[in-house]
Amino acid sequence: LQKINLFSALSYEECQAVEGRLKMREFPPNMVVVKEGGPGDSMFFISAGLVEVRKRDANTGIDFLLTELKPGACFGEMALLTGKPRAATVSTMEPTMCATLEQADFEDLLLSNPKIGLAMSRVLAERLEESNQQAGIEYVNLRRLAFDPRVLSLLPQQMILQHKILPAGFSNNRLTLAMVNPNNLIALDDVRRVIKGVIIEPVVTSEEDFKKFMSTAYGDLLKREEEKKAQAREQAMSLMKSAGGDKAAAEVGKLMAQSETLEGILESLQNEALKSLEVEETPEPVESVTDLSRAGQDAPIIRLANNILALAIKKGASDIHVEPQEKEVAVRLRIDGALQQVQLLPKKIQLGLISRFKIISKLDIAEKRLPQDGRISVRMEERPIDFRVSTIPSKWGEKICMRILDKSNTLLGLDKLILNEEVLGLVRDMIAQPYGIIYVTGPTGSGKTTTLYSGLAELNDPDVNISTAEDPIEYDLSRVNQVQAHKEIGLDFARILRAFLRQDPDIILVGETRDKETAKIAVEAALTGHLVFTTLHTNDAAGAFTRLGEMGIEPFLISSSTVGVVAQRLTRRLCQSCKEGYEPDELSLKYMGLKPDSKPTFYRIKGCDKCSFTGYKGRVGVYEVLRLNAEIRKMVAQGATSESITEAAVKNGMKTLKDYSLWLMQNGWTTMDEVLQVVSVQE
Repeated sequence: LQKINLFSALSYEECQAVEGRLKMREFPPNMVVVKEGGPGDSMFFISAGLVEVRKRDANTGIDFLLTELKPGACFGEMALLTGKPRAATVSTMEPTMCATLEQADFEDLLLSNPKIGLAMSRVLAERLEESNQQAGIEYVNLRRLAFDPRVLSLLPQQMILQHKILPAGFSNNRLTLAMVNPNNLIALDDVRRVIKGVIIEPVVTSEEDFKKFMSTAYGDLLKREEEKKAQAREQAMSLMKSAGGDKAAAEVGKLMAQSETLEGILESLQNEALKSLEVEETPEPVESVTDLSRAGQDAPIIRLANNILALAIKKGASDIHVEPQEKEVAVRLRIDGALQQVQLLPKKIQLGLISRFKIISKLDIAEKRLPQDGRISVRMEERPIDFRVSTIPSKWGEKICMRILDKSNTLLGLDKLILNEEVLGLVRDMIAQPYGIIYVTGPTGSGKTTTLYSGLAELNDPDVNISTAEDPIEYDLSRVNQVQAHKEIGLDFARILRAFLRQDPDIILVGETRDKETAKIAVEAALTGHLVFTTLHTNDAAGAFTRLGEMGIEPFLISSSTVGVVAQRLTRRLCQSCKEGYEPDELSLKYMGLKPDSKPTFYRIKGCDKCSFTGYKGRVGVYEVLRLNAEIRKMVAQGATSESITEAAVKNGMKTLKDYSLWLMQNGWTTMDEVLQVVSVQE
């Protein structure tokens, strides 16, 4: 025991008293001895072997190596003394032998022999002081510091709370940063990202002091500073209105100097981008695109961000991409399914523009390493429009993608989506059934959600109870009970479905059937008298049965519960103002599976001002509707292949995706080039 640092000052007799309380334990290599966050109910003394101490960063989930401990060292003593959870994880790097001292034995030793407790406390205090000296980190008492509110505002409050840090002083490009954990490398990195070029001088403070400061002094300091700035601005404006000339200008300058904000400090750092970010840290709520365009006329970043949103809405885009590149920032819009570059912006406005979008979508502006998801809600000409915002870190900075959800689009009837009268009648007949499942299939972005909502809109009467399970909720529907799934708390589609069945529903919509449990409950709901709408990812209508079988649903349950399947794609719609007809050549007819002597009329693009000279305006759906009859049900129940089911359905009059595409082409709705991009036309 005397070889262990903690007991080196004890006499032989005192070591014997301690030894009687110890238990020897042997640990194999790569074994976790204590885990971060676990109870601190014992301490360990290494007699042989080697262990590593790691601490997990809560933001990234990465375990950072703090140190390695050899024989003669101990661990777990601080948790034992304070009663707090373990602060780090300790794992063996090789076979290790440790002597353990349980909490009850430790307390008995302190009570029975004060000399032992005094010796142990002295060693612990010396080691703590030595550790701080080696790190060169000064301990500070926050109550004795004179904080400048302007310095406090250098960092966003969310970052301060997240990392338990405080900007305590700023001078000559050096930031004094009070930290509860000075080993938090992620916190230091975040500060350097926010304040470019700053030199950080960390000091240590206690967690108790930090919490007390944040709950009392922090808010008061910022509030007083805001009041001071507001008062100075009012006095300045008063002088400007009542006086003129050099004297008034001098007084105004003096008053405005008293209300110096973050901009004044950051000018010394020459960080123009951060200035834009700070100005907009607490924006006013955004209610309409018109209000956005008028707000902050003197803030170029705000106007630029608003113009991008307004332009996307005006052009009918479905997505906005803000993409940092090496020397510029590209803004691209997805219009009618195709990306179009609309702006190339200077690199220097990148941080301000990205931050503006993150602020109004309520994202963490300080977090730049991890993807984030948010939402922006606006109104344009009384149309409610949502932007579903997604950020992801890329090589040249954070990339932002915003999906535009125009809620007015869901008010379209099925007749605006399905242009072929025969196919439209078939779908309407399917949704008129009192019970059963209707599957809508297709790849991501093929319009499945729009079709589902349009179908619900035709059934949404006051005497019908409709419930939907969605992830996320893309559109608000009146008289519909919409539930957002939250996997992180266990609220998945299956759990929501089970709850729906106790809510007396008539119609149920499930955003997507992803697993066996969800599929099984949906089938049970259909068989017990409910009409169910849901989506699957398959290439064609008959593929839905194969997909359900792969999930583990019995074929006889599939056949008895399914009303029908709608497979769909989206293709660009020809501009009806400038399209021109032509007679395709023999090779094109052969490729499309048509007879050379059929001589159909196809249509191609021309371009005019109404379609911005692209030849296309909007998109049109391509549909394949498989309605189950007795023959198809029997085949599904017997586990027939999707190919044989498709063949039987075609014999019964089903139009395949290819058939529907040809109908669209011959009726001037789209072009051959567009069809070939979304549908396989060859057998």
